[in-house]
Amino acid sequence: MATDFHNAMRAAGSLTAPGDRGEASDATPIKASARGIVLWYGETQALFDVSLDIPDRAVTALIGPSGSGKSSFLRTLNRMNEVMPGVRTSGRVEIDGEDIYAPSVDPVLVRARVGMVFQRPNPFPKSIYDNVAYGARLHGLAKGRDALDTLVADALHAAGLWSEVAHRLHTPALALTDAQQQRLVIARALALQPEIILMDEPSSALDPVATARIEELIDELAQKVCIVIVTHSMAQAARVSHKTAFFHEGRLIEAASTEEIFTNPRDARTHDFITGRFG
Repeated sequence: MATDFHNAMRAAGSLTAPGDRGEASDATPIKASARGIVLWYGETQALFDVSLDIPDRAVTALIGPSGSGKSSFLRTLNRMNEVMPGVRTSGRVEIDGEDIYAPSVDPVLVRARVGMVFQRPNPFPKSIYDNVAYGARLHGLAKGRDALDTLVADALHAAGLWSEVAHRLHTPALALTDAQQQRLVIARALALQPEIILMDEPSSALDPVATARIEELIDELAQKVCIVIVTHSMAQAARVSHKTAFFHEGRLIEAASTEEIFTNPRDARTHDFITGRFG
């Protein structure tokens, strides 16, 4: 069931075919694995028996209409749903074979291992330096000022922001542009040396130029860490991801390589969504 969507976007020059940029192959190790995830917000069920494997050093895109459960599932991967009252989660999420919902596991430590970037940048009302250093100080990741300086610089370099802020590290982070703030938030997450980075529509509030920079950064980071991204943009999912999972009404309908999802989806609902028939 090939789609005209994929061919049209390639012809327009707005889509790099996933096959051209390298797919997560069957030999790619699995970083995280969800099995039988059921999620309730009070009396409302948001996820129904979701199971998904997430490859390491690759980008997995979660797509689907609004309210389909994408962000709810994303937050199960670092136990972020638990900060909301009335949430109940069942099932199992493993990272490197360890059940992160086991009673002995500290959710704060899980969130250090699994960083998160939200739709709108949320820097702290502190300096650029202190934003990046905050988590490292909290978790004791740097011993002494020199080590902390190095950690901050490395994180800003990795987020592609160092050249823009090196001369003003001790100025307010809130004075940065939205695009710079989003990269600062990514640097803040990177300073904790996470194994997984979750991104919930990280460029939806940005202009096309800033969006392109974030996508370049995602591609660079995926060479080192596991990335899971929620996006409403089918073009973005096709450009940045290796694997795509389609959610609908709280259920995972199908997941496969991005090329397969966009060119030969197995389920008619996936085909209809990526071709714009609903969403």
